[in-house]
Amino acid sequence: MKNVFKLMLLALVGAFALASCEDVPAPYPNPGNGGSTGTDSTTTIKPMGDGTLENPYNVAAALDLINGLGADTESTEAIYIKGKVKTNNTDEATIKQYGNMTIDIIDEGNPAKTFKAFQVYGPGKKKFTSVDQIKEGDEVVVYGKVVNFRGNTPETVGRGQAYVVSINGNGQGGDTPEPPSGDVKPAGNGTQENPYNVAAVLKLINSLESGKESAEAVYIKGKVVSNSTSDATIQQYGNMTFDIIDEGNPSKTFKAFQVYGPDKKKFTAVDQIKEGDVVVVYGKVVNYMGNTPETVGRGQAYVVSINGKGGNGNTPEPPSNVKNVTCAQAAELGNALEVGGVSTDTYVVTGYITDVYATVSQGQQSFWMADTKDGGKVLQAYWANLPAGEEAFTVGSKVKIKGQLLKYQNKNNEISIEIKNADVEILEKAEGEKPGENDKPSGDANEYTTTVSYTGGSCFYDDLTATVNGTAGVKTLKIGTSKAPGDFTITVPASGKISFYAVAWNKSGGAVAKFMDGDNEVASVNVKENSGAKGNEAYTLTVTDADKYEVTLPAGKTIKVTADKRIIFFGMQAK
Repeated sequence: MKNVFKLMLLALVGAFALASCEDVPAPYPNPGNGGSTGTDSTTTIKPMGDGTLENPYNVAAALDLINGLGADTESTEAIYIKGKVKTNNTDEATIKQYGNMTIDIIDEGNPAKTFKAFQVYGPGKKKFTSVDQIKEGDEVVVYGKVVNFRGNTPETVGRGQAYVVSINGNGQGGDTPEPPSGDVKPAGNGTQENPYNVAAVLKLINSLESGKESAEAVYIKGKVVSNSTSDATIQQYGNMTFDIIDEGNPSKTFKAFQVYGPDKKKFTAVDQIKEGDVVVVYGKVVNYMGNTPETVGRGQAYVVSINGKGGNGNTPEPPSNVKNVTCAQAAELGNALEVGGVSTDTYVVTGYITDVYATVSQGQQSFWMADTKDGGKVLQAYWANLPAGEEAFTVGSKVKIKGQLLKYQNKNNEISIEIKNADVEILEKAEGEKPGENDKPSGDANEYTTTVSYTGGSCFYDDLTATVNGTAGVKTLKIGTSKAPGDFTITVPASGKISFYAVAWNKSGGAVAKFMDGDNEVASVNVKENSGAKGNEAYTLTVTDADKYEVTLPAGKTIKVTADKRIIFFGMQAK
């Protein structure tokens, strides 16, 4: 009898443990398994349809297509998918701010196999105005490219690049809408007189390696379909991020990322760029993370004209010709810029490499240079392009670099003058020490990257990203839910010191993060709440130096990190 009671008690303990985390994922990453299998009766549904408007894929067919893609690989073409709404995961705040929805759809009779329509717009590619426009049980047709996100979530490509074609057979105005126009052919040559259209710049970007910038800046013309800029971004940085398309082809978008306005001036209001505006953008382009074609950010690209008019009402002149300067002259010119500003002119700078501070990544490396070999840190070549055949830059080499000057200010308010992604010609090679393996480049994206080794614990999630101070794709580590605290463990580096950013959940009043060596608390920090720490989609966070913390821990130990409330960590690095 005692054994029976013991078994019953163990079963109850297990049930409570599983129920403690409200958003714990399924115990196995099964593509298409977005809902519970519980007691639902499941019927095997055969794949049907060909992905056209007349004969959409059913969910089974869409999952078959997606399972044939690699993790995070988008389909080459947009497709139509038809299914029944199982859940609507959208809140009113999302509708108010973005106008898109995230819903799960199924084939009738097979509730276990789901497809996620992620951040989709409504019929006619219009923004939704209320969550109840899509209800459980509705039959919908969705149109867009698809992706197997992280290899375990089949969904449409997000950020409004897909949309609902019809709801219960009705599109905009009660009729089934016409399918999008056919592909627009690439046009233009990238000059100011004949800008690339979106199709042409996408073709250019597809020819580049993932993360590799174009060698030259180009002009791109398109129609604005969405502006994702907040008033806070305008106030703090003065740049904008928006998507443009070719008229008649809404499924293929190009992102103007963190661009300045006409005449390379900062924007002062979000409504300076509106949906439907025709813009010309100028800057280098990149296929960010291999799946987001966009301009190079941090104000290095800018809007040339809006609806045919530049800053003074006329089409502005193209940037000035390339100018040759010394390192000292480049530093002087850069210091004359406003903080965060980028020169309109392109400069060629000749000097000597005085310090190499980063390992090679994707054919790029960072270094400092000066006019003499012992001239110190005068000009920074940030993620400069290695010439063909070169494995790394070496201290003492004489080089010639080319690019636009940037006045950069880090979190400690230290100013540096740099040329980002410069093309480099090595004039004289010198023997020098290669950069240390632990060196890392400065800059926002690297500052927000977590490099400390960690292992997930209870109520721990590392599958969401954030846009932090305008830097997209930042990996986050979240612990805790509304019902239970969470934890994870880290391996303390040899230095014994780590720094990290942390924000507590919106309207939580703050939280306390504790660092535990067994039963001993070895450090703790009071983490401030952040209005962007909410929901389950990619977070949008604005942080300051007050959100960055540093703790000293027992070197080499495995330390548990826990908190009394929900906290999002990122940028956890050795000091």
